[in-house]
Amino acid sequence: MEENKNKKITPLLTICYFYISILFTIPSINYLIKNRTVYYFTQVFTYTFTKSSNMAHYYINALIYLALFFTLFFLYFAILKNINKVFQNKKKMFIFIAIVGILFSIIIPTTSLDVYSYIGNGWVDSYYNENPYYTSVQDVTNEHGWDEMLGKVARCWREEPVVYGPVWSLLCRFFTSFSFGKITLALFIFKIASFLIFMGCNILIYKITKKKFFVALFGLNPFILFEFLSNVHNDIFLVFFILLAIYFIKNKQNTTLSVASIAIATGIKYLSVLLLPFLICYALRNEKLSYKIKKTIIYAIEFAILLAVFYLIYVRDLQVFSGIFVQQNKYGRSLFLMLWYLLQGDETILSIIKIFALGIFAITYFATIFKLFVNKPQNTSNIDYNKEKDTKKFNKKNITFGNTMKTYQIFLLIFTFILITNFNPWYVIWLFPTLMWQKAKMIRASLYLSLGAINSYAITYATKVDDETVGIPYLMVMAFTLAILFVANEIKRKSVTQKKME
Repeated sequence: MEENKNKKITPLLTICYFYISILFTIPSINYLIKNRTVYYFTQVFTYTFTKSSNMAHYYINALIYLALFFTLFFLYFAILKNINKVFQNKKKMFIFIAIVGILFSIIIPTTSLDVYSYIGNGWVDSYYNENPYYTSVQDVTNEHGWDEMLGKVARCWREEPVVYGPVWSLLCRFFTSFSFGKITLALFIFKIASFLIFMGCNILIYKITKKKFFVALFGLNPFILFEFLSNVHNDIFLVFFILLAIYFIKNKQNTTLSVASIAIATGIKYLSVLLLPFLICYALRNEKLSYKIKKTIIYAIEFAILLAVFYLIYVRDLQVFSGIFVQQNKYGRSLFLMLWYLLQGDETILSIIKIFALGIFAITYFATIFKLFVNKPQNTSNIDYNKEKDTKKFNKKNITFGNTMKTYQIFLLIFTFILITNFNPWYVIWLFPTLMWQKAKMIRASLYLSLGAINSYAITYATKVDDETVGIPYLMVMAFTLAILFVANEIKRKSVTQKKME
């Protein structure tokens, strides 16, 4: 009886997921058919794409947004729970992920304008032949006048140089060179590229884990679909190259290609370099110390040369590295914003706190790497693998890939949620490439955070305010979502245990 019920329910999960995805897509399709360009699109933080005349409309938009995403996340968690019943084979799963991914790729960006900054900086480089690390979008506009490829860059980025690495700048230049100066075409070129990279991520996850669960966990997560196919944030490219590095080192035992992949990821966003020492320590875990030192120097040279090659395309002076510090001079949606309010914007004290926090992080990080690096492989001849105590002791003293990734994840969490002064909800995706080796509680926390990141946008949907004043409420919504879901899961777990006992 129960089995027949499950057979009826599991197909409904994917059908409902598909139709909810279509509901997200319909307003964008209607807008594009009617206007044939995204240049004049101003209905950000709306669902119906109609201009709100009063606050009630804002609240209705927020409620529609939340209702659809809550439904989608409910279906997502149900699919994960019944993954083998929902998708009997990997082919059906990949086809479904691709279809849903295409639907989300059609959606016009509604909660972030970052993709237009990518387009603007790429156009400055490809069309005007100006160096985007030294020439801002506003500089080009002042000199050459109106250009639709530059017109939608957000005010906060118009006068800033590029804040990303040279690999991303080269990709932006490449993508915009095929746009013929049409911003709608440029947007969908970026979307197509993001979709292909997204599918590449799913393929790599399956190659690494051989588990449908982790592919669906990534590929059907509404947060990832919305932020990286609809809003087109470039972090999806970073995730791809991190996964590629993990694939090369774990599945192919090729450290050279793994280091190259991390170099490319670092050339997109600098935080990727945090993973490199952990991968090298794992790769050299069974080698003698003298050999470790020699190979580490070789890998460091390889990494530096590859990154330097990309930088040489743009470098004139040290200003090319200014983007590393631009974000850390902004305060929004972070613990540092709370301090900024408490200290009434006292930059001197804030700078001291930032330096102190970064110093503690750096000392702890390098001490951990040093400990991993000098770790000696344990003799396995005296290990009784039938004894749990012996196995735990062996795993603790030896460097396994899972333990290495667990340690890395701790530093990534600290960096993401404590050290960054201008945290953005889509940064949660940084946790996903190494999620496969985390404990169940950490996996749940990351999924709950992704729901919290989506929920936090409802504040702006309801108020039309999107600046540092909503930074703390954004964090509170994320934390509240995490807490509520953990409590609900614990209540459910205790209830199931109680029923079994009865």
